[in-house]
Amino acid sequence: MTTAAVLALAALAAVSALALGLARTRARLARVEARTRVLEEHLQEVEPDVAAARAEARDATVAARRASVAAGIDDPPPRLPFEPVTGRVVRAVAFGAGARRALARAASPGWARRGLRRSA
Repeated sequence: MTTAAVLALAALAAVSALALGLARTRARLARVEARTRVLEEHLQEVEPDVAAARAEARDATVAARRASVAAGIDDPPPRLPFEPVTGRVVRAVAFGAGARRALARAASPGWARRGLRRSA
């Protein structure tokens, strides 16, 4: 076999592999698009229910606040903005500043704390 024939066979094999890969990719993409369409249709059906649930939750929150005010219960303290993020940062800074020892002392049983005071 000549070099040209080997190169032609290699090129034919490469083109065949690429064509097979293209066909598989297009079939997979068609399946994904079909599933996406079905999910979008399902979401369109669910969106009104979600909006109604949100409105109901808002109304329940208002009613609960009114009931707690009528019962004389104080409102909980307002949450800080970005508290899930800032809380972790504040905790890490506090632990770095020696709060870990203070928390360990506060969490220890009362008899152990009294014993430490006498020995100090």
